[in-house]
Amino acid sequence: MQTIETGTLFSQDFHPTAEHFASAVGNEGVDVISTTALILFFETASDLLIKPFFEHGEVSVGTRVNIEHCAPAHAGKVIQVNAEFLHRKGRRLTFKVKVTQNNKIVMTGTHERAVVNRNKFEHPNKTNIQANKRRIDFWFDFHSPWCYFASHQIGELARKNNCELIWRPVHLANLSTAVDGRRPLEANTPFVNWYTQDQYDTAQLLNLPFCPHEKYPLRPSRALRIALYADECNLAEAFIKAVMRGYWAEQKDISDLGWLMQVGSTIGLNASSVEKAASSEEYKKSLSNNLNNAVANKMFGLPTSIINDKIFWGNDRLNYLQYYLDETLK
Repeated sequence: MQTIETGTLFSQDFHPTAEHFASAVGNEGVDVISTTALILFFETASDLLIKPFFEHGEVSVGTRVNIEHCAPAHAGKVIQVNAEFLHRKGRRLTFKVKVTQNNKIVMTGTHERAVVNRNKFEHPNKTNIQANKRRIDFWFDFHSPWCYFASHQIGELARKNNCELIWRPVHLANLSTAVDGRRPLEANTPFVNWYTQDQYDTAQLLNLPFCPHEKYPLRPSRALRIALYADECNLAEAFIKAVMRGYWAEQKDISDLGWLMQVGSTIGLNASSVEKAASSEEYKKSLSNNLNNAVANKMFGLPTSIINDKIFWGNDRLNYLQYYLDETLK
């Protein structure tokens, strides 16, 4: 592992939902963010702090926490997590961590992680396990609010059902042109009014912030190319969710390369590599191939989830996907 300077800082915002309540893990009636969820947040932040310093094949695992839970944290309000690198002893690294919400300290303490080779965690029958693992292909574009909603659910759904998740960025406007697809905002006025309200209702149901960019639509091409690079670094989900939230809730410009580089750095990507990916001919070709594959798979809109050649279109069909997964296990 490369050298890290003492005092190196990393901060990240987390957006807790009801899934993070203490009541969700068995503490009935306690509808505040659980201690275990807060620990997970600062473990994630600490890991992201050191990720740029890993050598090839290295990962980190949590080994110790020493914390004080000072105050309750609530869903629907941003949680800020600060991690500071203190020192290293061999493969053991120690961090000072602080969790705040609305400028109020929620949790403080120290955290220790160990740097190891990821091969250590490979199952001896890894090939057989991967061959039997079900796979979900998730097709998306940053252009769609429904992709924003679905992107914040599909990862957990895949993990819950032990499925391999493949993120498939595709340019929705090009897909619509290729298949003469639906253009909801060009429909009649009553439908457009309902369609708009449905987006706000869905955001509220999912406890996700929602404030569409005032200059919507913005060009998503750069963000889509960088998503391909993030996927190669095993950081697709973190990058996609951050960009989705920035665009659909925080008035961020997804065509702004500087902001995209900042997002990439925040989740552990190399900023200069993010800059190159934004205009990479290789990633442009990959997006073109994705478009051709989407058309060949008879897709007509996004988000689309495909498993065993079966199509589940739309954010509101993820529950159908869950039902299908449940049924195929019987």
